[in-house]
Amino acid sequence: MQGKVSMEDIAAKLGITKNTVSLVFRNMPGISEKTRKSVLETAKQLGYRYKKDARSIDGKKTPLKNICLLQSKSTYDTTGFFAFIQLGIESEAKKNSLNLMLHVYDDSDENFEVPMCINEGLVSGVITIGRVQRNTANILNSLKIPMVMVDHYYEDIYIDYVLSDNQNCGYIATEYLIKQGHTQLGFSGDIKAAVSFYDRYMGFLKALDINNIRVNPDYLITDKCIGVVINEGLDNAVDEMKKLPSMPTAFFCCNDHEAISMIKALNVMGYKVPSDISIISFDNIDSSHTFSPRLTTLNVHKEHMGAKAVQKLIERINSPNGPKEKILLSAEIIERQSVKNLKNNNITK
Repeated sequence: MQGKVSMEDIAAKLGITKNTVSLVFRNMPGISEKTRKSVLETAKQLGYRYKKDARSIDGKKTPLKNICLLQSKSTYDTTGFFAFIQLGIESEAKKNSLNLMLHVYDDSDENFEVPMCINEGLVSGVITIGRVQRNTANILNSLKIPMVMVDHYYEDIYIDYVLSDNQNCGYIATEYLIKQGHTQLGFSGDIKAAVSFYDRYMGFLKALDINNIRVNPDYLITDKCIGVVINEGLDNAVDEMKKLPSMPTAFFCCNDHEAISMIKALNVMGYKVPSDISIISFDNIDSSHTFSPRLTTLNVHKEHMGAKAVQKLIERINSPNGPKEKILLSAEIIERQSVKNLKNNNITK
């Protein structure tokens, strides 16, 4: 064949699409062995050589084009927390001369479609932020492309993860309340809504167990988030709170949004925070220090999580066969105004 041979030439000769030819050369799944063999044999006959991008990371000869930042629409629409993770990803990508290709998908659709940027071989790796449905995670994992999942994980899906150390932090938050003299302790947050909420609840239970404090089911809201119920109206949140047979002296809330929503409902019910009920929460979003009372919360290093994800992805691109890792990042307590010290009857900050 005269001139430079292209994928289009191979596709035309075999009567298939260029995309199919591309998938074969990138050894992607979903192609029959018969088609794969035909493409490779035809390429050899025509003298076609598949050339990958010659750029590298950290001086290593690793093909690199772009990386895909994948988010569900529900995560993308969430203000505060995930935006700072994305900021960290963008900053670290820029430092390493990487381009981000953002893809937002509808997580209400059970049939996840792999983004074109992945199917077309335009990216060398994928980072996901926030909750990812199991089916979606399995599809992405089957593509054998370097991938890092941020702020969500599955115990039985073997990929790289970057997470807050949620169980340990749940323990730290609860232990903090206990040191302030609280023994009647509650938890609020739907533990099935997010794996992070479940892990924080496990840390809560661990702290109670170690301190020989009985778990009182009267103080627990684990099947829903007040922060979600309040979207239907403050009265709905108040009604849910009133279902509790009795009130603890302190709640550990699954995140800051849950804490703020709970405080609003408690105020309507006549309870003052922290005079009557103390609140500690998680994330340290912007509104945690502008709301009144200012929240005592655990500070998650959100931008660092994003940066760590990019660093891990670069490492995975360079060492595709190395052991997968679950990277856990610590968080520290930020003392403000929402916790009362029962030992000296003072607000902690």
